[in-house]
Amino acid sequence: MKIDYEKAKLSDYEEIYTVMQTSARELSRKAYNDQLKNRFDKFYVDKTPDYIRQTLESQHSYTIVAKNNNRIIGFIQIKFHNKIGNVSHLYILPGYEGNSIGTQLFGLVKERAVQLNITKLYIESTLNALSYYEKFGFINKGLIPDESAYNLELELKS
Repeated sequence: MKIDYEKAKLSDYEEIYTVMQTSARELSRKAYNDQLKNRFDKFYVDKTPDYIRQTLESQHSYTIVAKNNNRIIGFIQIKFHNKIGNVSHLYILPGYEGNSIGTQLFGLVKERAVQLNITKLYIESTLNALSYYEKFGFINKGLIPDESAYNLELELKS
């Protein structure tokens, strides 16, 4: 399978939205009990196609897409301010997980973060992805109060 990686274009926003919603619904949500599923679902209420379009237009975010046969199958997005970056989204379509696509996307966004002089990266992780981020060196800072996500931190070396 040939995967191409590139900076997202504004015209990609609807396809990116579909990847996020499909991955969240079919992969991430399954890791939670019924009580936490309600919190999980609330997180996605405002994640509309317009929300994705606005993040792609922002000068304080950078999005990389993974494509197979010109179809977006995954993406990663970092939002940044000063020397702090937040990996706000990393999603892979069901059926493509386990092919190192997320690892490649994370490596590319980490390179971009270093170029932007970012010294710390944060990510909010779903339960099913916690050990995945820890293998990249992220430190688990604990469950975020009243949410279904964990706060993780990574120091970057330039």
